[in-house]
Amino acid sequence: MSQKKRKVAIVTDSAAALSPELISEHGLNVARMEITIDGSTFLDDGSPALEGFYARLETSESVPTTTAPVPEKYLEKMQLAAENADDVLCITVSARLSAAYDSALVAAEIFNEENPEKSARVLDSQLAASSQALVVLEAARQACRGVDIEEVELSASEVAEKVRLVAMLDTLKYIHRSGRVPRIAVWATDLLRIKPVMEFSIEKIGAIARPRSTQRALGRIRAEMESDLAGKNAHVNIIHAGASQNAEHLREWVTENLNTSEVFVTQFHPFMGAHTGPGLVGASWWAESNLIQSVIKD
Repeated sequence: MSQKKRKVAIVTDSAAALSPELISEHGLNVARMEITIDGSTFLDDGSPALEGFYARLETSESVPTTTAPVPEKYLEKMQLAAENADDVLCITVSARLSAAYDSALVAAEIFNEENPEKSARVLDSQLAASSQALVVLEAARQACRGVDIEEVELSASEVAEKVRLVAMLDTLKYIHRSGRVPRIAVWATDLLRIKPVMEFSIEKIGAIARPRSTQRALGRIRAEMESDLAGKNAHVNIIHAGASQNAEHLREWVTENLNTSEVFVTQFHPFMGAHTGPGLVGASWWAESNLIQSVIKD
């Protein structure tokens, strides 16, 4: 069955960790990263070979690496997307974290030269993983409304500015292995059973709390969400790295205590999970207008 032609189609990369169901539902085109661990390289396509990534990470002595899609891969997805759209917006993982943005820019330049009647643009989300996913999904919703590429890009940029990712790390061991913290920090947090709560957003990257239990760490995440989202239309992406039970408990709390336009659970992408390690749990979120104000206006 052919898709209905629209003004704008959305391309992204697999760092967004979108499920096959969400990709299909929103008509997304995804360029895949490659992941290398213990000398074996896998295409990040949700295949069974990647299902046990975090279990494998616990026993591995090497630091996994990820490779951004080459320009040809982005170009392939742009061309496919353009079959049913006038223009293409490609939203990439943060340029601070990957060469994906530069790769997509090269692809867009080639695409525009070969298709002068169409336009391909590239937006650096400045985010990754679950936060990038929320930006991509908002862009897809705007594209579905039939608006021009300028409006889709503006909406995606506005959401990117709002999104917060707050997550608990089970250990600093994996961040130490990638050279980001000293060994003594790993020793101290493990000895004191500290579960660092980290924020990853455009404006802030770093620890916001150092509670001494998993439950206290989850409590801090819930408090941050409630502070930001109470009385608002919330978009929430629960994330975990091999910690599905904690993620499900957090999802249940969200559905019971917040007004959500969307809430779903995804596995934290190996692109970042290779450095944070298994056991991570948290959420990305952003909020629309205040519900009370919306009711008054209606």
